[in-house]
Amino acid sequence: MPLPPDAPLPPLPPDEPGPLTGVRVLDLSRVVSGPLCSRLLADLGAEVIKVEPPDGDVSRTVPPAVGGTGAYFTQLNAGKRNVCLDLKAPGAAEVLARLADASDVLLENFRPGVLDRLGIDPAALRARNPRLIVCSISGWGQDGPWRTRRAYAPLMHAEVGFIEFAARVRGRRPEQESRQHGDVYPALLAANAILAALLRRATTGVGQHVDVSMAQALVYVDEWAAVNLQHHDGDHGLFETWTHHLFPLGDGSWVAMVGNPTRLFPAFWQALGGDPDVLHDPRFATVHARAEHLDDVLALLDGLLRQVPDNATLEAMLPDGLLTAPMRSTPELAATPWAAQRGLTAEVAPGLPVPAAPFRLEDGAVGVRGPAAVRGADNRSVLREVADCTDDELDALEHAGALVPPA
Repeated sequence: MPLPPDAPLPPLPPDEPGPLTGVRVLDLSRVVSGPLCSRLLADLGAEVIKVEPPDGDVSRTVPPAVGGTGAYFTQLNAGKRNVCLDLKAPGAAEVLARLADASDVLLENFRPGVLDRLGIDPAALRARNPRLIVCSISGWGQDGPWRTRRAYAPLMHAEVGFIEFAARVRGRRPEQESRQHGDVYPALLAANAILAALLRRATTGVGQHVDVSMAQALVYVDEWAAVNLQHHDGDHGLFETWTHHLFPLGDGSWVAMVGNPTRLFPAFWQALGGDPDVLHDPRFATVHARAEHLDDVLALLDGLLRQVPDNATLEAMLPDGLLTAPMRSTPELAATPWAAQRGLTAEVAPGLPVPAAPFRLEDGAVGVRGPAAVRGADNRSVLREVADCTDDELDALEHAGALVPPA
């Protein structure tokens, strides 16, 4: 039966081969940076075992919940197996080490030193399993004077220049980012580093410790970093997208108009059929004058665009050199034929779609392979299969509080 045009894709079968089939990832990380990294590896076919603390990953509490599972948590943890361990309880560190013995990658985003205090530091784990790749994501890196500083995405945004730059070029009070860039970019770069380490291990047969700094990751992906390092505070040319504006149309929708209106006002005005005499007004005759009277420029364009009934009409009015696009919400994009054709989302549980992998390979299936597991859902199966634990050992671990039953 064909899917309706806006239906999300179903998840891939768990055993569908992918590029990383045969790779096992032991994921100790929490919240966003590590979980997003391992979600990407899971979509590539890796077996990911999420090790969750007894009180659960805090991202489970982010609303809304669908069928008892948070949508936010599901997006970051879909397709992973789940073991719940209290790493401070007797026997937990040893059983984790046994899991690492049979893994290819261990991923963690604790502050440097936490694993050392638990007796499962990267060097010790790699001594037991020389092929193990340990990837550590931290705010300021595994060494240096700031290694133990706390690091949360909003703090990183403030410290690495993201917020300062936006406030400076917009000429307004600094304000926090609406998304967790400080976690997302390190997650993607960590996945790249892990893939590189796996490729290197294929040649050498030896794993390594991968050190990912959130702060360095944010500077690395900042396309204005080199410019700002020159202390440049002037014209940013064609790429100053923060000067572009959105306008309402007659039907109540909004559109993004590409270009700085202080530069493109004459072209916008003429294309929209504005009164030619306006262009002779001294306030609007030059770029400098329009910059000084930007509020008046925007008010004129706002009034003219409100007379345009819809985006299709607007696109027909504009010449090739002027670009516009409708402003959409994520649900509106997900309901388009394009989203259905590309497979923008996958429904991993009834009524719970998540973003699907954004790329395709000719050889090897890529995609989410199941829902987010209940905390501790795979305790016994994983520890039997991977750590070779007996039922008596599992019972003892539960009795000691190291292995926490599903909840």
